[in-house]
Amino acid sequence: MANTQVIPLPQTQARQKLVDCIRMLERAEIIDHNGHCSLRRDAGSFFINSGASVRGALTVDDIVAIDLDGQLVEGSERPPLEFQLHSAIYRVRPDVNAIAHTHPKWSTFLTMVGQKFKAVYAQGVLLGDIPVLDTPLSINTRPMGDKLAAALGACPAVLMKSHGVAVVGADIVECFALAAYVEENAYRQYMALQIGEPYVFSAEEQAITREKLWAPNLFKKTWDHYYSKLR
Repeated sequence: MANTQVIPLPQTQARQKLVDCIRMLERAEIIDHNGHCSLRRDAGSFFINSGASVRGALTVDDIVAIDLDGQLVEGSERPPLEFQLHSAIYRVRPDVNAIAHTHPKWSTFLTMVGQKFKAVYAQGVLLGDIPVLDTPLSINTRPMGDKLAAALGACPAVLMKSHGVAVVGADIVECFALAAYVEENAYRQYMALQIGEPYVFSAEEQAITREKLWAPNLFKKTWDHYYSKLR
């Protein structure tokens, strides 16, 4: 992940951005009824959608703030059971300010059969060699969260076997774009495998592509494309 200075959003704007992110992921069928996203509030707390919220009809009233131990700081609804996934990453990744845990189809299909995620699509190059957490279990305890964070390491995403994906970003727009790129690359890889062996970008091609495409304005362009579909 590139080192970029991120200016914290005002709290009202932060909540709305988080709502928009989750609703766009739900509309794109990247997140389902159990998915969740978070946005760092400060060093010891973060915003996240409540566990009972309806993702496709989310409003700012469904966003709560919790500390890293899951205790409510703002709001009255309970956070998702997997808040530990977010807490663990925020503890060890000061460069991360947003996290998306999604349950997408195509990338999950790959993990179900042990197929390695490969860069077959330009934006997919930005994810690099995505590590895989070799368990389908819910990340609902601190040890499980720590295990996932260790598997993620310094990467922008980690696949979860037969479960889903956790994607991180320096801000909510970057996080959203990368979550979309994971699934688009996986879709193209899966479909190409039905008729042959897909072409994988070479190391040189990946380096050139990463230099050109890892850019805030291009992440914003992806965000705007999906946001237009909410109107």
